[in-house]
Amino acid sequence: MSASEQQTSQHPHYDALIIGGGHNGLAAATVLAKNGQSVLVLEKNNYVGGMSGTREILKGCSNEVGASCLFPLSKEIRDYYDFEHNGVELIPLPVMAVNFCGADARPLIFFKNPLRLAFNVLRTFGFSAMVGMVKLLAFCKYPAQMVDRFTARKAPRNLEDIIAAAETPKQRKQLELAFKGSAMDIIDQFFPDKEKHKELRGSMAFAAVQATYKGPYTPGSGLCLIYTLAQEGSGGLMQRVKGGIGKLSESLVEQIEALGGEVRMKQRVKTILVENNRAIGVEMKNGEQIFANTIISNLDKPATFKGLLSDQPLAEAFQSKVDGAKHNGAFVHMLFKLNGLPDYSPHMDKLNHIEGARFGSAMVVEPELMQSCYEACIKGEMPAKMPLAFQIPTVMDPTLAPAGYHIASAYGFYFPCAADKSLRGKLRDRAAEMIIDHISEYMPNFRELICDQAIFSSDHFESMHGATNGDWTHGSLHPEQMLGERCLVEGTGHVTPIDNLFLCGASCHPGPGVTFLPGYNCAHEVMQYAKSADTKNDIDAAARAA
Repeated sequence: MSASEQQTSQHPHYDALIIGGGHNGLAAATVLAKNGQSVLVLEKNNYVGGMSGTREILKGCSNEVGASCLFPLSKEIRDYYDFEHNGVELIPLPVMAVNFCGADARPLIFFKNPLRLAFNVLRTFGFSAMVGMVKLLAFCKYPAQMVDRFTARKAPRNLEDIIAAAETPKQRKQLELAFKGSAMDIIDQFFPDKEKHKELRGSMAFAAVQATYKGPYTPGSGLCLIYTLAQEGSGGLMQRVKGGIGKLSESLVEQIEALGGEVRMKQRVKTILVENNRAIGVEMKNGEQIFANTIISNLDKPATFKGLLSDQPLAEAFQSKVDGAKHNGAFVHMLFKLNGLPDYSPHMDKLNHIEGARFGSAMVVEPELMQSCYEACIKGEMPAKMPLAFQIPTVMDPTLAPAGYHIASAYGFYFPCAADKSLRGKLRDRAAEMIIDHISEYMPNFRELICDQAIFSSDHFESMHGATNGDWTHGSLHPEQMLGERCLVEGTGHVTPIDNLFLCGASCHPGPGVTFLPGYNCAHEVMQYAKSADTKNDIDAAARAA
């Protein structure tokens, strides 16, 4: 009996089967369930959300291993999923971050209130810095509009096509710089003084390289800066999710199940079943086979096609795109349990008295040193210093830790992910000490407050979440694999060369970030293709009847 014949005798049979219960997989499942389809989500872990999930790592704490803050969502996404009316409580941040660039440097405070932010930049860094900030955001606006980072239900264009379609030579030159130049090619135009603008230069350079395997002087890093500074309605404000960012995914599970869909955890898919170049179901690790009209993978391209479809060769053009995808996880993620709230150094004592100022920060280095850290990383060496993103989320949400305790987290960048695996344990230990030392430059009592800690590198992200090389971006934000180049089949966002198989994760446009757009867009594309197939069948039937 062939697999297709088995489908008639195997039950249940679903309209759509989604592999991976990350936020995009659940976003796709919610849309399909709302449109009357029977859906099944299979998640290999015992929690949902993937790299935007919440679970206990340190005893008694709710920890996030991956994303931690909610950045602006497109209006269409906010309205559609309506998280706040589905059990999610959002916490505004009066201070979104306090950035540092050297223990003696001036803190760059990102207040939620734009007037307070502008005034503080003016007072702390001078008129030229404030003007530079305004002009930088203005410069980024046009290229950000062209990349459509927040546009729903629209297949992306290729970068070269976007540049070619620019209306004026000036715009074309601006897009060339934004998409192909380095971050510092852009930043130098607005913050040229290495001393006066030190903190702003370091902060903007760090913003440009957190999600890409490049240094701030490396060509192509400008595109990541554009992505980071792209805004959607709310002015780029970020918020915390009470109870952890995993509450967003848990809310979607409740919506799916209320609509009659299923979400099964601790279910590992072994392979995608294909017959006559058509995906028809999956085989589980335990040998069970489950069939569906549509298969949707929330995994990245290599994990899907070289993992779940390892025995299914693709045409050369598609295979080369999968094989050529760059996936690098040059980071470590540390979690801390603290038996108190750390204080800033005495010379920055005013920060201890500003509401929310101890919530989070970026502790960075000058762009030149950042570039040398990247160059050490690609050689398999530890950086001279680890620039890092840091948070104490319990400052805004004490429910995340037992009474009297706080949790903190830090992402350290330019960990040598290409180093031999036998060395990575020792390298992680060194990275942990470097991170704690860096934090302690600004919070001297931080180390003494640590009562428990854990560290994860890209190796762990690969095993925990199935991300190739632990790359949480599902494909580095390099110009040659962004926007239209992120798609496998031209003119579509999620279609693959295998019939009835779609991709819905961050390997699709608009890429990484907790935006829900890849999943949302994928579901609409699935329904569009199903409608086209129904129309074709109706036409064929009418032709036969005639």
